[in-house]
Amino acid sequence: MMAPDTSIPGAHPIILVLEADYRTDHGIAGLLSGPPANLQVVGCTRLTDLLDTIVRTRPAVVVLVVRGPIEPAIDAVKHLRHSIEADAVPVLMVAPATATIRAQALAAGVGDIVALDDNAEEIRARVNTLAEHYRHLVQRNEALHGLAQARSEIEHLRTQIAEQPQSKGDTDSLRQRLSGLLHLGHALAQIQDFHTLMERILSEARGMIGADAGTIFIREGDSLRFAYCQNETLARRTASGSTPRFASYRVPISDRSIAGWVALSGEPVKLDDCHRVDPALPYRFDPSFDQLLGYRTTTMLAVALKLRANRVLGVIELINATDRHGQQGRLFTPQDAALLEHFGSVASVALERTQMTESIILRMIRMAEIRDPSETGAHVERVAGYSAVLFEEWARRRGLLGADFERQRDRLRIAAKLHDVGKIGVPDAILKKPARLDPAEFEQVKRHAEIGGMLFEEQPTDYDEAAREVALLHHERWDGGGYPGMEVEGQHRGRRGEEIPLFPRIVGIADVFDALSSPRSYKEPWPEERVLEYLQAERGKHFDPELVDIFMARLDEIRAIRDFEPDR
Repeated sequence: MMAPDTSIPGAHPIILVLEADYRTDHGIAGLLSGPPANLQVVGCTRLTDLLDTIVRTRPAVVVLVVRGPIEPAIDAVKHLRHSIEADAVPVLMVAPATATIRAQALAAGVGDIVALDDNAEEIRARVNTLAEHYRHLVQRNEALHGLAQARSEIEHLRTQIAEQPQSKGDTDSLRQRLSGLLHLGHALAQIQDFHTLMERILSEARGMIGADAGTIFIREGDSLRFAYCQNETLARRTASGSTPRFASYRVPISDRSIAGWVALSGEPVKLDDCHRVDPALPYRFDPSFDQLLGYRTTTMLAVALKLRANRVLGVIELINATDRHGQQGRLFTPQDAALLEHFGSVASVALERTQMTESIILRMIRMAEIRDPSETGAHVERVAGYSAVLFEEWARRRGLLGADFERQRDRLRIAAKLHDVGKIGVPDAILKKPARLDPAEFEQVKRHAEIGGMLFEEQPTDYDEAAREVALLHHERWDGGGYPGMEVEGQHRGRRGEEIPLFPRIVGIADVFDALSSPRSYKEPWPEERVLEYLQAERGKHFDPELVDIFMARLDEIRAIRDFEPDR
């Protein structure tokens, strides 16, 4: 892959358009150059100049406009895919999108293909998605380099600790924790979902250092968003044994708060008593959260989650140090602070990678949202959250725990977010119709399941397989009355019972609950009581009866997710 430029693909990604009569105010180049596209368009008019232009301009995407014979363009793409300078640059082909041309183009290495008469919004959306994929690839390579650096720093810290005078017990314990860090980087690298990763990072940090509670703040512009928390004391008060969900809030990156000061300075904070902060320090502890929850924060350790060049992604806070038996009362030590800083280096690499994955998913969702305004980021986050809760209880009842459980839950959360991405293939007039659909229109809407499945049908990873399965089958019904169905002995019928895989069964009930609970262009939101009555009435008909029972058993957590991710 050619050496990445820092501008690829940043605020204004470079898009190279190859068009025989290229002009910035004409054709596809004109569509991409005009507002509201946030793109820097450069042009090329001859296939023979394409590789040289790529090397010179380093584009995020090549848009190949074909109005004549397809064969020269196919040969040019194959040439790019065998070039070390341009093998990874994604290509969007704009051509007559017949099935034969599409098959030839994808086989040659085209990233996506659209018809010449597709609308400007869709072409821009697809260009942006390919640009984001390329940014993900470039930054993933940088992240792997950062992980190697973090491991090197941990080894250096291990050497420093070995040279410091301390008891054998302390030395052995610290060495064990450092060895755990080296293995943890690989484990974190396997997690794709951002929420799952934050949960894992926080639980690993609390276990490694010893803390009753913890919080992760994620940097967004000039503020920190309260993104995730764990609290063992509060979890023990709940029926599920899980930390309650709290409304998200933001704190400015300034020296007034502890988290804000850590993000601003990049320096760690270690407090032996949060209620007695040195008056000479600019920041203060805010006790209002404790007062709301009936909890008391005493000791705190906070470090910045930093990448290379001291770029801060967020802040991790550990609260109320515990001993090896989980008892509170000890103080955080300087060694704890050093260890947490190096843990933060490993965790930051994984966080940046999953943020890139998340941004790609959100772009795909926005493409669907162009067609269907109900397919919002908040909706898919809620469906993913509900699905994770249902799977956790389903797995708990079967004794499925550990790394395999976490990986399956991670796959499910990713797939649930993409359940309706196939709506990009359904006409706007149908999806945005402010009334109920007639039978013919509904048949067109039903195609979104097969379109969504097709987007992931190459199945290069088990994440793609989960996304394909959910997109294709989440409208099947337990009683066999759903779609798209299957062929059995020459007859077409809907899948029924456990012929429907678990993930689509879970996402199906989560999606229906959220759709009924939310406003749509053709209806007002149903009251919760009516929605729950519907789920119960469809137990064993539309829905897996066990999953309906699980839904009702974990209703408090479902409500918390609904309230945490409101429509914006």
